[in-house]
This record gives sequence, structure tokens and C-alpha cells, in this order.
Amino acid sequence: MGDDCWENFKQRFTISRCEDGGDTREVNHGARRGGDSVATDYLKGIGSNLNITKLTSWGRKDHPDVEIVDIEEIPEDWDISSEVLADDECYRITLTIIRANNLIAMDTNGMSDPFVEVIFGRNIHLKTKTINKNCNPVWNEKFTLYIDDRSALANLHVFDYDFLGSNDRIGYLDLDLASIPPFQRLTVTQNLGSSVEGEDNVGTLTFSYLVEIVKTSNAHDIKSIGTKGQEKLLGIIQVTVIEGIDLPPMNSDGSCDPFIRISLGSQQYDTRTIPSTLNPKWRENFEFRYLSTSGNTLQVSLWDQEPGLSDNIIGDTEIDLTKIAPNKPFKYIFGLDHTNTKVSLLIKVLKFAELGAAELQLQREINDAESRILHQQFALQNTLRDMGNVGYLIVKLIRATNIPNKGLGTVDPFVVIEIENCRSVTPVRDNNLEPEWNLTYRYPIHDYHSVLYLSLWDEEDLVSNVLLGRIAIPLFNCHGLKRYILKDPKLEAVGKGELVVETATFYNPVRAAVRTFTPKEEIILKDPPKFDISLLQRDVKRITAQVEMLQDAGEGLDNIIRWRSKPTSFISMIFFVVVVYYLEIWMVPLALGVVLLWSLLYRKYGRGEWESYRMKVANKPYYLRTGRGEGESDLDESSMSITQRFEYMYNLARTGQFTLDMVASVAEKLKNVFQWKNPFATGLLAILMILASFLLYFIPIRYIILAWGINKFRKFGFDPNLIDNFEVEDFLSRIPSDPELEELKEPTRRMKQAQDRLLQYPIQQNLI
Repeated sequence: MGDDCWENFKQRFTISRCEDGGDTREVNHGARRGGDSVATDYLKGIGSNLNITKLTSWGRKDHPDVEIVDIEEIPEDWDISSEVLADDECYRITLTIIRANNLIAMDTNGMSDPFVEVIFGRNIHLKTKTINKNCNPVWNEKFTLYIDDRSALANLHVFDYDFLGSNDRIGYLDLDLASIPPFQRLTVTQNLGSSVEGEDNVGTLTFSYLVEIVKTSNAHDIKSIGTKGQEKLLGIIQVTVIEGIDLPPMNSDGSCDPFIRISLGSQQYDTRTIPSTLNPKWRENFEFRYLSTSGNTLQVSLWDQEPGLSDNIIGDTEIDLTKIAPNKPFKYIFGLDHTNTKVSLLIKVLKFAELGAAELQLQREINDAESRILHQQFALQNTLRDMGNVGYLIVKLIRATNIPNKGLGTVDPFVVIEIENCRSVTPVRDNNLEPEWNLTYRYPIHDYHSVLYLSLWDEEDLVSNVLLGRIAIPLFNCHGLKRYILKDPKLEAVGKGELVVETATFYNPVRAAVRTFTPKEEIILKDPPKFDISLLQRDVKRITAQVEMLQDAGEGLDNIIRWRSKPTSFISMIFFVVVVYYLEIWMVPLALGVVLLWSLLYRKYGRGEWESYRMKVANKPYYLRTGRGEGESDLDESSMSITQRFEYMYNLARTGQFTLDMVASVAEKLKNVFQWKNPFATGLLAILMILASFLLYFIPIRYIILAWGINKFRKFGFDPNLIDNFEVEDFLSRIPSDPELEELKEPTRRMKQAQDRLLQYPIQQNLI
């Protein structure tokens, strides 16, 4: 090691005694004469007091692969946060790629053609030579680099070289330069993180590295891979422009052609222009890089577009980002003075400072260091620190496969990632049926019940982009590497293409439980539903199915009460008596909890039976399970004539009308009870309620229920053909609904006179 390295080490080496008083002594030898021996003797003399393990020239006894360069002691509690470079100093990184072992075979000949690519920051890419047909290659290639900051990660990727097509990545490693004490050369063998789907063990990589502090006068071509002297990425600002209300007219026809312009520092985006409207709905999402040099002010302005002329500004506002709570949605509404104009936006400040990373790069892997930090952040002991921050989602989009060729033209795929009100768009891969991104996106989670949506699109120049396929992934299923087969845009049938995605979810279960019982966040980016005949058909069937399910349940109870199966009815009566007699209120939630636990155990240990039930019953609509609607198929408008369409719509509307009338009638009858629309029935109910209160005061309710139930079983046991009655339903049948009240209303003399005038002057009435 050179003299400059040794001098820098000695000037920084501070040792604190563990004795009482804790005085601090520093080795600082300005003169070179005797410096080495004095520093070494000093370290040896106080080593026992500091509980520092004695180091040999080739490392500790319990760590034989660690080489100590030219010194004999290194503090065990070294931390990069206490390390500050002088203006005339830099780092020298020496990285040696030694060998790889047991690499997975990527070629058909059972071998691989491996090489290693080393990435420092964004701009420095180093590559070893390719060793053909070898799963245990030996490189022994050394790379030396001078840098001014080592807070960023170094990424080591092992690839299999392909003469035709893109190279296949076998595995990867992350090397955290900030965690390495200086002046130690470490030789490490680590398992590679797998980039091959379905394979966990893809081989190992052996390499050595050394970090030294040297004078810049002894360095050449110093690179900046960290953040020293550069702008820092503090986070991501996601802005969703929702809508405008009552905009002022700017055109001669009383309309406006509005668009919104948003800027942060040098970054600027415009929404699309919505022509001829005073109430535009944009629902567009924009993403800004929150840089240390971009300031803390988000500027938003409302414009009216003038084709061929200068656009007119209608109003503007400034938003202080420091006043917005990080990682939480913030709805911002601004208006114009003395008007009713309002423009609403949704802003999320996604900060990553809590991860301890000075700059978060999209190319970073889901690494162990970050996982440990996130596990600690959302640990149970830290629950009360930030109750609104439920969790954290990391999505690594690797590649897309099986994209069909459309024949004419090229396929230019890109992916849209959506969760809650966050939306990210990947770069477009031009003319590529097997695109690779290898990009990592990070999102704070406010609701553990959220759903991650991945959409694969084909970019078009002259027409709208084409949605090839989508997939919806519940957050509790976001873990690990998986290949997803995409569904169609409606998420019903199989779509086009597949996505290979790695996800990791970190969350606090207590915060997630509390958030479950709070209002759900409104999804602003979701398009409002449009009328669709097939959806109307589905919804009418759903309502009808629920009504029929209640009817079937009533029929089942009726069969028990009428003793159609005497053993079943007898057992049911005994069960009813026992339950009502011994039931306490605290037993109700306990019974529900036991039922839920039983269903969980049944799913887990009765897998075959559960899968059979799920396929035959749980995933099959009720109206098809019961035979009602059998033979009906989904709507196929293309094969229907005009007469068939009319008849179909008529039957559909009639079914919907009947169902809606029944639901509305029950609600109206309950309302009319309290409005004394049937005075006798309402008065009778009032008297019965007073009598019931006296009975309940003197007689426990369980005995009243027992008497009512036993009477039901008794009377149908003696006379199975007795007409059943449900007292509440029978009572409501005597109460008129609103349409029935209109029918019962008698015409008055004034109504008669108005009708006569209408018949006498029909033309004038029509003109009016």
C-alpha cells in the first residue's frame, strides 16, 4: 500500500477507551520517521483494553478470507457516517473478479458462455472477457476505479453470452461499498441471486475488493457515482390532475379549451386539452423526480389553448411540498378569486429517505440490506411511530414474453403499473416481442387490501395505444418471482402476452388491521363505468340470484318446520331449543370465529375436497348452480337479429323491473308505516310494541323466542298442510307502497276542473 493510504489511515484512526471516563486518544504522526512502528506499537499496547481481536497479516482466525493491508488492527465499530473526505482526497476501489462455480447451464449443449458485468452508479460499466462452454469459469480480472463517493451500490451481473439475440442474465449480486471498512481486502464467495425463473440455485461468484483513501494527486480519471457534488434524488412526486369545475368561458361561444401545466424545477408536463367544455375531467397522472436541486415548490397553472396563437393563462397556484405529509395522498383544490372555478389534484410525495439511500436508482435489485431496513421499519415494536404508513411494495418488472406478432407493423411494448392512486409507466421497447426492462419500482402502501394492476400496452403513432393484456394481483399475493399470464382488458378471459415480475411486500399487521376499518381511499385514476348491455345482463342476474337464494333458504326452513323429513325436523327442533336456552351474547362472535377458523383448516388440510367445492360451487354463479337460467349463454350481439335483440332487452328489462320494484316496495312500506298511511295497521303496531315492552320487562326474551319456535314446530307437526305465515311479511303486505298510494288517492274537485280545462283547450295546452 502506498504512503498516501497509510498517512490517511493514521490521521483518521481514533480509538475510544472502554474504561471509566472514556477518554479518547488519537494516533496522529506528522513525521514519517518511525510512524509505522509507533502506530503499530500503540495499537498493540491498548488492544486488550479496547477488546479488539488480534489480527494477523492475513486476517482473523475466524475469518481467514479477510486480508488486512499493511496494518495490524481495525476498529470493530467502524461506521462510514464518521468518515469525511478532504478536498484533495478520493477513493480507490480495487475489484477482482476471480471465478464462478456451478453456474446453471443456459445453452442446449449443457454449458454456458459466462461473463461478468460490473455496474457502478449509472455511467460506469465494466465487463470481463467471455469464457465459452464453461460452468466453472476462472477470470482473475482486476478493475481499479477512482471515485469521489461510495454511497451507491455496485451491481455484479453474470450473463450467458448469446451470439444471436440478447444475452441471458444468470444471476446477480449487490455490493454495498458504503458498508466496507477501508484498507481491508476481502475475498468473498456468495450465492448469486437467481434471474432464471423456476431456479433458486444458479451458482456462486468469488471476488475480492479493497477500498482505499488516496490523494487526488495520485489518482486519475476520478468518477462521480454517488451524490457528492451532484443532485440527490429525494423521492418521487406523483401528481394526478382530476377535474375542473365551472371554468370561466374564454371562447366566443361561451366555452373553453382547458389544459393544466405542472412544473417542478426544470421538469414540466402538460395535460391533454379538452375542447369546448367548462367542466373538464382529465384524470391524468404525472411523475416528477424530487431532486435536491429542483426546489420545494410545485407550480400548477390553468390554460386555455388558442390554436395558432399564444395560449391564455386563466390562473395559477404554487404548492409547498414541504407541507405535504410524505407517502400519503393529499387532495389539493385551488380556485380563482371571485369565481366558482375549482381545479382538483391528488398529490403524493413518495420519499425514500427512510431507506437510508442517498439516491434510489431504478436499476437496484431487491437486496438484503433494503429488506432488513424495511422489516425493521414495519416491525411490531415500531407500530405506533407512523400508523398511517401501512407498508411498502417493491415491484421489479423483468421482462415480457409470448407477445403475438400483429403481422403488419411492429410491436412496441410498454407496461403500466398501478396501485391505489400511484401509476408508473415503463420505457417503450421498440419493435420487440421479448422486451426486457429489469426496472424496480417502489410504492408506499396505505391499505393492505389494495390491488396491484399490471397492463401491457402496444404503442401506436397514429391511433390510440392498444391494450394487450392486464393482470390484477392482490397485495397479499405479491411475493417472489412469478410469470403472470395476462387476461383481457375486462379481466375475464385470457389476453395476450405474459409478464415476469418479482414483488416483495413489507407491512405492519397492526396498522393494516386498523386501516381495514377506516374509509377506503377513492381511486381517482379509475375511469367511470360506462353503459354496457352485457354488464347490465350480468348485474340483473346477480340481483335475481340473491333474491332466489333467500327464497331457497326460506323453502329449506319451511321443509324443516313442516316435518317433511321427520328426523331432520326433530334434530332441528332440539338444536333450536338448546341453542336459544343456553345462548349468551358473547357466544355469537365466538361462533363466527370458530366457523372462520374451521373454513381455514378445511382449505389447508382438506385441499382436494376444497378444490372440488371451489370448482363446482364457489366459483359458479348461483343461477347456474340451481339450474335457473340453464341454457342461457353470455350475450353475443353479433349473432342476434334486431327482433332477437329487442326481445332480449325486453325480457332483461322486465326482470330488472320486477327485482327493483320488489326492493323499492319494501323500503317504501317501511317508510309508510311511520307516516300512518294505513292508520289501523300502524296503530295496531304501536299497541303491540307497548305490550311487547311489558312482556320483555317481565319475561326474558329467550323464553319468548322458545315459545314462538316450539309453536311453529307444533302446529305444522299436527297439520303439515297448514298455510305458513311470516308475521313481519304478512304485516308489511298490508302497508301500501308509493305507487299503490297514488292508485288509492281520490280525485278532488280541483283536479276535475284542471282536467276539464285541459280537454277544452288542448291546442293551447300543447303550445304551452
